[in-house]
Amino acid sequence: MQSPEFKWLLDGTEHTSEWKNRHFVPIFIRRKAEEKEKSYYYVGSAVAVDDAHESVNIADDGTQSKVVISTLKLAKPVDPELYRHLTGNPAF
Repeated sequence: MQSPEFKWLLDGTEHTSEWKNRHFVPIFIRRKAEEKEKSYYYVGSAVAVDDAHESVNIADDGTQSKVVISTLKLAKPVDPELYRHLTGNPAF
């Protein structure tokens, strides 16, 4: 959470309507099933960041890396067909 990029993301406006006017954060998602192809899908841009906190990922070989987990609110809902493709579940 101390990286320049994350500080920019949480620059004090994250809980105001001003945040989306000062930030453009495109969101791309990769399906685990397509990991080898390295295909990413654009699902929209973030308009808010909530619940940011640090965590640790543990790889299969036991190595650890620090990560930041947060909830990103999208400007528009994900297309139902894209959601189904990404998750394997029907959109609500």
